[in-house]
Amino acid sequence: MQNTDRLCMGCMNDNGGERLCPICGYDGQKPQPENALPTRSWIGEGRYLMGKVMEQNGEGITYLGWDNTSDTIVWIREYFPAGLCERLNSGGVRPLLGSEEAFQEGKATFLKLNQALSRLRELPCLLPVTDLFEGSGTVYCVKQAASGITLREFLLRNGGTLKWEQARPLFLPLLSALKALHNAGVVHRGISPDTLLVGRDGKIRLKDFLIPAARTARSDMTAQLYPGFAAIEQYGFDGQPGPWTDVYGFAATLFRVLVGNPPPEATERVTDDHMTIPAAVAQTLPRHVLSALANALQILPEDRTQSMDELREDLVPSADAGRDGKKKKPGGKRYGLIAALTTAGVIVVVLTVLAMTVFRDDLFPTHGTSSGLQPPSMGSAGNAMPDESSEKLYSVPNILGQTFAQLTGNIEYQDIYEFEIVSESYNDTQPRGAVYEQSPAEGTTVSKGTKIQVRISLGPSVVALPPLVGLTREAAYIQLLEMGFMPGAVQFYEKYDASKPANTVVEVDPGEGTQLNPESGVKLFVNSFVAPPSQPETTTTSRSIVVTEPPTTTTEPATTTKPSTTTTKPSTTTTKPSTTTSHSSSSSEPEEE
Repeated sequence: MQNTDRLCMGCMNDNGGERLCPICGYDGQKPQPENALPTRSWIGEGRYLMGKVMEQNGEGITYLGWDNTSDTIVWIREYFPAGLCERLNSGGVRPLLGSEEAFQEGKATFLKLNQALSRLRELPCLLPVTDLFEGSGTVYCVKQAASGITLREFLLRNGGTLKWEQARPLFLPLLSALKALHNAGVVHRGISPDTLLVGRDGKIRLKDFLIPAARTARSDMTAQLYPGFAAIEQYGFDGQPGPWTDVYGFAATLFRVLVGNPPPEATERVTDDHMTIPAAVAQTLPRHVLSALANALQILPEDRTQSMDELREDLVPSADAGRDGKKKKPGGKRYGLIAALTTAGVIVVVLTVLAMTVFRDDLFPTHGTSSGLQPPSMGSAGNAMPDESSEKLYSVPNILGQTFAQLTGNIEYQDIYEFEIVSESYNDTQPRGAVYEQSPAEGTTVSKGTKIQVRISLGPSVVALPPLVGLTREAAYIQLLEMGFMPGAVQFYEKYDASKPANTVVEVDPGEGTQLNPESGVKLFVNSFVAPPSQPETTTTSRSIVVTEPPTTTTEPATTTKPSTTTTKPSTTTTKPSTTTSHSSSSSEPEEE
């Protein structure tokens, strides 16, 4: 067992007990931020040692920590909503007078969110939840520490942008992980370069899951929003957050990676929706990628790409897509992406995402009443005036096949119905995560505020193992999860095969086609062969699109609800993150330059 007296509270490495750490430079006598637990505090019945504060926001505090049971570095999240509670001398947490209800409601939501994440701890692209417990008046969530730097830091160190050929293998696996999260009812609401970690293995991982109130303006908590990456519904405008909110954050992040600038803040785009892409960038991007960004960055939630599946289809068009790779969106919406201008006799094309929004008389119209609204009763004189003494009634819609996240985020439902999950069980007619039974039934006439109880499908009770050999570890795992297999049922083993690509499945037990219950165990044997480091890509894609001179490149704003005005111009050099697996010890936090 590690002698914790010798650990540095800034990196959790054994530095011999020195005050100034020779490894990371942390001063052992440096005070913690206000309201944080002192360094070397113990929680969890003496299991976890608290180190320095890594992050503090409206929901709580994240500490660097040490698990004294497993002798590993961890990240510990403490529920401590600023302005709703206070720190006691004992180290405990107590809600402020008058804030008890908001504090307890947030605490319950924090617990529920991290319970859901703990059930998905094996999902690629996430930091696994290893422990969750209540104590000292609050809740603590422990996650496995990860080595790497934020995507924001990675871009600033490596020329500011990536090519689509470099970004694609980084971001597409994240789409699958987000789909699995959404099926489980979890929406991140904060996807940005600051919440994505680029690991030493060249993979992206999503961090900083917060409860909804901490990602929504005008709530009881101080909201942490990332200007340029937060969707308009998070600012308190019309529309409820849902999977489409993560679609916006993902697309805005990809826009930043490819272009070098984040999109303007959503609140600015309401009145001046102007985004441009430099000529040098547009010439290297496939048209279907530009179209996918346009669809996913729509201001209004109902106009936006609705799910990660749709976004994947746009980014990786199928064989039946148009000749130019652009998928046709239903509804006849107009997406004017390219405007031609003539300057000094030269035809110049300006790529604008300004015209992505549908032309409307009012960007935020008042939503009409539900189609199920009963007509008002006629007065005794036969006029059409409603009887204000009568209650408006609504017809229950058919919600079978929808996910719970879709129901709670549906704009038409939000002011009429409440939804409650009463059970989850196997069902052969609906996919995992979808509603297979509802009460009251479709067409029932109910009053406003009626609670609709739903039963959620866990997928079929028996499924056939698909062909998994040749897939990457992550792709195989996600496919099994989407079929309904339990996260704990999938076990990984290493098997060396120099004739097969690294990190791919070389054997599955039981074999392809075997009929199994999703709770049954599946063994995936992953190739432990490590390929030699690949050379940086030097090829470029030639495009015929000519665009106006590049606008001034700006770095994304800092983590705040107010956009930064600082502008810089990044280098045009881009690098591709290494895919070589590193066997060095895990770092506790992003690396310093």
